[in-house]
Amino acid sequence: MTRGVLFLSVSLTALVGAGLAHAQDLRSIQARNAAAHALEDARRDLLAIQIEASNANERARTDIRLRGLDDQRTGAPTLRSLTAPPPRPLEEPGQRDADLSNASSRLERLTQEALAQSNARMRAIRPASQRKD
Repeated sequence: MTRGVLFLSVSLTALVGAGLAHAQDLRSIQARNAAAHALEDARRDLLAIQIEASNANERARTDIRLRGLDDQRTGAPTLRSLTAPPPRPLEEPGQRDADLSNASSRLERLTQEALAQSNARMRAIRPASQRKD
């Protein structure tokens, strides 16, 4: 019986040892996978930063080219964006009132014409009691 107990304890120890070794292997695989994922994330972030920098450089180059072409079109380089537009001449109050009055009368005339057309269309429609179907 001692041999059986001894054999059972040795086999149980071997099984537990193999299970612990297997668990350790799984932990090391998980650790390697986590490190690989972290490395891939870092590479992806670096690539995104490089693409963003390249796009910014390309936009700057395009702006410079367009500015140069615009300056060639207009002649000499100017600082149009820093200058204010020329002031508009002041209108006379009488002229402004006359323009408003003309616009108001025109609007009234157009409204009356549209109303007359609408009334004519309504009169052209025969009531159902007068139809000869």
